[in-house]
This record gives sequence, C-alpha cells and structure tokens, in this order.
Amino acid sequence: MKRRTHLLGPVLALALLPSSFTAAALPLLRDEWAASAAAIGWVFAAYQAGYVLSVLIILPLTDRLPSGVVIGGCTVATSLAFVLFPFVATDVWSASAIRFVAGLGLAGIYMPGTRVVAASAPPERRGLFVGSYVSSFYLGGAISLWASGFLLGWMPWRQAALVLGLLSLIALPLALVATRGVAAPTGQSGRLDPRVLREGPVARTILGYTGHAWELYISRGWMAAFLAAALVAQGLEPTEATAQGSQWAALMAGLGMPGVFFGGWFSDRIGRPQAALSIALASGVISLGFGFLGGASWGFLVAIGCLYGFLISADSAIYSTAITELAPRERLGSAQALQAFIGFGATILAPIVAGWMLDLNLGWGSVFALGGLMSIGLALPLIRLIRRK
Repeated sequence: MKRRTHLLGPVLALALLPSSFTAAALPLLRDEWAASAAAIGWVFAAYQAGYVLSVLIILPLTDRLPSGVVIGGCTVATSLAFVLFPFVATDVWSASAIRFVAGLGLAGIYMPGTRVVAASAPPERRGLFVGSYVSSFYLGGAISLWASGFLLGWMPWRQAALVLGLLSLIALPLALVATRGVAAPTGQSGRLDPRVLREGPVARTILGYTGHAWELYISRGWMAAFLAAALVAQGLEPTEATAQGSQWAALMAGLGMPGVFFGGWFSDRIGRPQAALSIALASGVISLGFGFLGGASWGFLVAIGCLYGFLISADSAIYSTAITELAPRERLGSAQALQAFIGFGATILAPIVAGWMLDLNLGWGSVFALGGLMSIGLALPLIRLIRRK
C-alpha cells in the first residue's frame, strides 16, 4: 500500500505539471491571440471537456481491465499532448484542441489511481490514504502554476511550455512500476452502467462533488489573473504582475495539499457527509466575498487567499473516498465515471461563464461568488445522508 501511494502520487503530479500553464500565461496568450476573456475560457474548458468525455469510456474499463494498462496508456497520451502544445498552439482553437487531448489522458490516471489506493487502504484510515494520493492533484497544480510563473520570467512562453511538457514524461516509468502487481478487477463488463445512480447516497455524493468541482475550477482558472489584476492596480508592470500573480496563486493552490490531508483525516473522525458539508459551507462563504478583495491590502488578500486555497481542496478526498465505499464493487468504475462526468462536466462551463461575466464587466466579485453559491447549494443534499446515518 505504502509503495503504491508514494509512486502513484508522483505519477499524478507529473502528469499535471503542465496543466496550469495557460492560467499562468493567460495575459500573454490573450495579447498574442487577441482573444476575449470568454474565448480564452475555452482553452481552460477544453482540458476538462477531454477529461469528461473520456471518463465514460475509460473508467468503466477499470471494472474489467488491469488498472496498470489504463494508467500507463493514458500517461503517454497526456504527456505527449503537453509536449506538442508549444508547437501546435497558435490561437485559441488550436490550443483548445491539444489541451482536449491532454484531458483525455488525465481521465485514465486520476480516478483509476484513486481506486487502487482506496482498495488497498484499511477502512478506518481510507480517507487519510486517499487524501495523501489526492493531495498530489493539488501539488501538481500548484507546482505547475509556480514553475510556469518562474519560467515565464526567464524565457518565451513556448519554451517554458516545452520544458514543462518534457518533465511530465517522467510520469510514464513511474506509472509502470506503481501499478505492477495490482489485483485484477472482478467485474465482467467494461461498459458504463448508469443504474448505479439509483443508489441515493451515490447520487447525493456526486451532487456535492459537482459543487466542489465548480468552485475549484473557477479558482484554478482565474485566480492567477485576479491576483495579477490586483497587482497591476497597485502599480506593477503587466508582465511582472503576471509572473508574481501566478506564483502567489501557486502558493494558495499548494495549500490544497495539507487541506486534502485534513479533509481525509476529518472525515475518518466524524464521517464523510458531515465533513464534506462543513467544508463546503466554509469555503463557499469565503468564495462569496473573495472577489471583492482586489482593492484590499496585499497582505490581507494573500492571507484570505491562503485560507481559501486550504479549504477549497479539503473535501476532494472525501467525495472520492465516499464513492469507493458507497458504490457496488462490481460497478465502481461506472460510479467513478459518472462522478467525473457530472462533476467535472459542470466545470466545463465554469471558466467560460467566468470569462463571460468579466466581459460583461460584472467584476471579479461575481465570478468567485458564483463558485460559492454552487459549492453551498449542491452540498445541501448531504444533509439527508447525515440524518440517515
């Protein structure tokens, strides 16, 4: 168990290393491609769209095929797509197309890895073990933002993107070692079985996850740009503000790592639905006001942003763990596929809607507040799980 967790985590983090590059380089890409905020939102959304569309095919396969085959093949797909990005991306649509392919690959890394870790963990510590794996999702995103900002300060954006893409290739040999000897699945079908949604607890958990994912991806896609805008308002030159904004956003996203550990541990202590609802309410309240802090002192903005980064990630492992416990074993792949399709499917719209709101001059406050409303509203069905328990 320990070996698998320690190796699958780096696989996920490395696969995600180039994923936030477009968020870090957003002001530069908008200028070069003469793109509106709504149009550039498609570049973010394409990655999620690739993920969402492929999960319906890839994840049910894990009910029949060894996880190592799925994880290894998808690691190749996502890493090669990111290597090609600086050569292929010449406008919004070509950039969206190659990131769509990268998203296809991520679908076969993240959730199958969760399944391997959860199946190997002792039940009383499953939340913590899955949390340790899911924290790599946040580590990869945080390092991606930080490294992107660092490299953009030293080289043109295409060279910076290529460096990150080449580094992500290291994930492949680690994936092969991490999945060696994993037990074969017991399911007889490798096709999606939507009947798993008839399980009420599964459906309510997926709703909560959807609100979490919407809030998270508004933050992931636009936090660096929001911080850069705040720095420009304080007098920094746009290129410097872009680099610094992405690095501060990386710090906030990086706090998702201890946040995920906390969420997993917390849910082991008080229960999955209780912990998920508490965290969704806390992060949602911050979302409602965070976008209005652009004119606040920089120290205060960073402090609230760090707390936000910690809380917005803390329920990730809770939902992932709960699905592995609530879904029938022979249909777990289908349950994870529907969790990813419905949850992440909603977030395809999140960065686009956020960009549209900015184009309409509705302001940063409305962008983040929308994430808070989604987080709180879709977590409320968990109350029924708490009462049932």
